[in-house]
Amino acid sequence: MTTAKKPRLPGIHCPHCGDRSIVRSSEQITPIVRELRLTCDNHECGHSFVAQLSVIRTVRPSARPNPKIHLPSGEWKLPAANENTPTPANDQDPPAAVVDDMSG
Repeated sequence: MTTAKKPRLPGIHCPHCGDRSIVRSSEQITPIVRELRLTCDNHECGHSFVAQLSVIRTVRPSARPNPKIHLPSGEWKLPAANENTPTPANDQDPPAAVVDDMSG
């Protein structure tokens, strides 16, 4: 009999020492953003920090779409860093991913 493996969480290394970091807790901020609180696993470093995990694009449309969620379409893999120059951010443009007001 084999036991099912737990799904692996995405790893985030400590930005200071580069060692593994452990998610201590997390909180759903919006339907597409989760905030993670992490601690470096290197006891000599001891850095604690906050990261965000966010949904940024749709690869295959949902069969049950939420009308309040608007995500741009895209592909799994992004182009290599040297293939194109990113467009500068413009404050007057709407954000790529949008969540309509969920209060109403």
